[in-house]
Amino acid sequence: MTIISNRFLSILIGVFLVIIGLFIPNSIIGIVICLLLAAVVFYDEKVALLFLIVFVPIRPFLIVYNSGFKFIADILIFFLLLKVIYNQRNNIRNLFRFNLLEISYILFLVVGILSALLTGVSMIAIIMQVRAFLVFFLLYYIVKRLNIGEKDIRDFALTTFITAVVLSIHGLVEKISVRTLLLPELWANMNLSPTNKVRIYGLISGPNELALYLLIAFLVSFYLLAITKGKPKIFIYIGMTLMLSVFLLTYSRGAVLAVAAFLIAYIIVNRKIHHFKSVIILVAASMITFFAVASLTDYMDKHVIVEKAPSETDGEKSTGKGKNGGLNRFKEALSEENIELSNADGRVYYVKKAIEVFKDKPIMGHGFATFGGSATQTYSSPIYKDYEIAWNFYSDNQYIQLLAETGIIGVALVALFIYCIFRMTWALRKGTIISPLLLFFLFGGVTSAVVYNILENDVFMLYYFIVLGYAYQLLENRKSNSIN
Repeated sequence: MTIISNRFLSILIGVFLVIIGLFIPNSIIGIVICLLLAAVVFYDEKVALLFLIVFVPIRPFLIVYNSGFKFIADILIFFLLLKVIYNQRNNIRNLFRFNLLEISYILFLVVGILSALLTGVSMIAIIMQVRAFLVFFLLYYIVKRLNIGEKDIRDFALTTFITAVVLSIHGLVEKISVRTLLLPELWANMNLSPTNKVRIYGLISGPNELALYLLIAFLVSFYLLAITKGKPKIFIYIGMTLMLSVFLLTYSRGAVLAVAAFLIAYIIVNRKIHHFKSVIILVAASMITFFAVASLTDYMDKHVIVEKAPSETDGEKSTGKGKNGGLNRFKEALSEENIELSNADGRVYYVKKAIEVFKDKPIMGHGFATFGGSATQTYSSPIYKDYEIAWNFYSDNQYIQLLAETGIIGVALVALFIYCIFRMTWALRKGTIISPLLLFFLFGGVTSAVVYNILENDVFMLYYFIVLGYAYQLLENRKSNSIN
């Protein structure tokens, strides 16, 4: 039996164990299953990476049924780190060799922690926020120290493709059934606005997160197209069509901005779009699927799905005012009414608040877990009362969060971090299998950070730091070859 088949057998066993955990809603059972999955690193650490690719995108769904699965990423990454330390046991010094990218990010974390302690943020809130910023960054440290080969890349791409297809099919079922099938009852009963009810949330439990994930999976799938010959290609085309269709049905404005930034950068660098015919075919097929699904959903909502929320009226169905409900999100993005609301209590309002907060502590900011991060969603912030900010406020803008929490020093360190990533991306902008991905992550990430807390987006950071770790290896191999 080959290593590839062994790996996918391991994944199937892992999926089976997780399914058992869903039917036994005991957090201890969930943690034990996570530990069993993590133990695979002693056999093959690459399988643990594949487990992350499968389970991190559906982690919100898993947590609904078993809270123990909350720690699935943390446990897997911790065991991977232990395996790397074990592998380097005869070369301890190598474990403490950090490049400028790592140093700048670590110093950024130190600044955020120190300023939070000075502000009086609780230790548990600081730990929660640091975890959000650090856990997936560790994958860069880990992957750069692993030996990645062609088989590993193929497994990475195929696992991503299969997982994305499953999530896409589920998304279409969610859409057509008007959120009545294959969703936890808690999610199905969520009180969504009419414009959000039209969007696909998926097992990832967020249309914006799902959109970014599908974009990543779509780009990864081009590698499978390149290495696949003959009739099997049709299955890849079908899978990519499903991904792109569901991406469109998320109606994610931030993800569209990320795509636009990536395409501009890609065309400037390459001056032509590779796989141009394939892209045209996929876009055309996806648009047909998009309108077909929207029409079918509208029909199901009006004639088949009987249960309606008491507050809904005939003029405002759960699909968001018919087929055009989602498209109205894009049309109204820059409407006069939305701009006025944004100034009053929306994105523009909180940009102004961030500047106000920054002015009071411009050097190091107020610290982690003080301004619209994941930790403030649970523990709020000690500064919210002083600045009249809602206790559950989420910044949805990485830049204003960094500005308010880490000040000039933190922003400068993140800028240095991005510069290091830019140098790596530019060095590998052409001629490698990860060149398009690197361009997307850099330019799409920098752009979407205006509307997302991108450093807290688990799936985006999971893939980015794995790819960056491999990019580091490619650059090191180039240096070795040039010396020899």
